[in-house]
Amino acid sequence: MRPRFQAGQIIHKGPNWALRYHEDRVGTDGVIKRVRAVTPLAPYSQYPYRGTATDLERLREIFKDKIASLLSSVNSESPIAKSTLTLGEFISNSYFPRLNWRLAQPSGNELHIEPSTIEGYQYIWNIRVKDSAAAKIPLRSVTARDAQRFQERLPAELSHQRHLRIKNFLRGVFTWAISDGSYVGNNPFENAKAAGRKVAGELSGLSEGEKIRRAKTLESNKHAYSLLEVAEMLDKLPEPARTVCAVAAFTGFTRSELMGLKWGDYDGKEISIQRKIWSGKEGAPKTEAREAGVFVVPLLREILKKYRADYPAGKDGWILRGEKLLRPINLDNLSRRDIPQHINGAWFGWHAFRRGLGTRLNEAGADSKEIQSILRHADVSTTMAFYVLPDSKRAEAGLKKLEQVARKKYNIKAQPP
Repeated sequence: MRPRFQAGQIIHKGPNWALRYHEDRVGTDGVIKRVRAVTPLAPYSQYPYRGTATDLERLREIFKDKIASLLSSVNSESPIAKSTLTLGEFISNSYFPRLNWRLAQPSGNELHIEPSTIEGYQYIWNIRVKDSAAAKIPLRSVTARDAQRFQERLPAELSHQRHLRIKNFLRGVFTWAISDGSYVGNNPFENAKAAGRKVAGELSGLSEGEKIRRAKTLESNKHAYSLLEVAEMLDKLPEPARTVCAVAAFTGFTRSELMGLKWGDYDGKEISIQRKIWSGKEGAPKTEAREAGVFVVPLLREILKKYRADYPAGKDGWILRGEKLLRPINLDNLSRRDIPQHINGAWFGWHAFRRGLGTRLNEAGADSKEIQSILRHADVSTTMAFYVLPDSKRAEAGLKKLEQVARKKYNIKAQPP
């Protein structure tokens, strides 16, 4: 019987609040069938709520321990299915439904997972795991040796980071299987050794086209647009590319946040992120910190005012929208067709605007907390580790300043007295 993760539905049933869910039962003919079950939680008179969405959330919090107890066995697989269930079947029928449940959790909840993460997992599943020998092993029988064999059978030309991502995907699968009660023992992928090309930027064994793409990707991942590069874009790019790049440069919004902007999110002074769009799907901001309003500098206000006059919004109010359907603009098409040729190919992707903003703010003297607030990171360590890139000239200036202080304030000399 196909397993699936359930949260259950709280309903008003007769004199009680009850939990409605489904469970698998073995019929007299020996066939496992899914049937509806309703279990009382508490008398309605004890909690005389109307049953609104807010009421049901409150009841779910009140009854959370009882609900967890009721569903713990329901969400784990039946002993009959567990004995023959393969790793591949578990991933397809239990792990991905669990991920979809986590996707539905609100942003800011520790259980929430991003759609881009699930998309990456699906790619790993379809390309590297689904048809592997390991996927055909009964789940309960997978050992650490099986995990190591799987890792060693991955193509050697893949990067070490790629090997690690595949390993971490399967480690997550078994973390859920253990929590779900479907696997007993230590996580077999916990100590598996990942192989793959380990030297960053290693290009041997790749075709010329792959080498070019790989080199460009590596360069893009460490680039932060300078003010000169931004100025060149604003001077040379046609609309709407010019305004899109201006918004990205002066706000630090991510690619998915740019696509989700509506005029209603902009009050003339600040823009706040209410949604994002990833792979054509609208979703909530990544974290609560990302919902904070971002100050719009006067130059960007002027650019947006002219853009709005030239590109009126459609009925849905998208700011950066396409010409024909007035839907959110396709930034992939924009970056391929309308940008590189105007700036001599000096294009390093949308995220380089975000890195550039963080780096330029740091150079201008903004402290780490201010930069964190502008980029809307939940943790300042993320800001400083990935969005303030090292600058050799600034480092040199800092050392010279240190030398001056050492000479003047403390009278330190080159030669000892």
